[in-house]
Amino acid sequence: MNPTLEMRRLAGKFTLLVVFVYLLALFGMTVAVITGQGPHWLAWLLLPLPAVAFVPAAVAAVRLHRTQDPMETSRLWRRCVLLAAIGAALLAPAAVTAGRLG
Repeated sequence: MNPTLEMRRLAGKFTLLVVFVYLLALFGMTVAVITGQGPHWLAWLLLPLPAVAFVPAAVAAVRLHRTQDPMETSRLWRRCVLLAAIGAALLAPAAVTAGRLG
């Protein structure tokens, strides 16, 4: 086992965890709409915004877990972590704003 490769893949797993949290936020908003407690229209504009970062982060994380090439994993783990951090930075204010307006 290569410890460097395992640590890089751990970064990919962290990315997928953050993407899952985003999907939970989307699911929560969907449940709120179904139960009749629909969020404010501004929430509909803000909550899809983090998907711009989370979708390529998830794709890079999956590619990271499928490859063995050290150069490719070196590039992909940085991309995963950077895009997950950007997505989380976009998700936090969007979720707080959606919660306050709802």
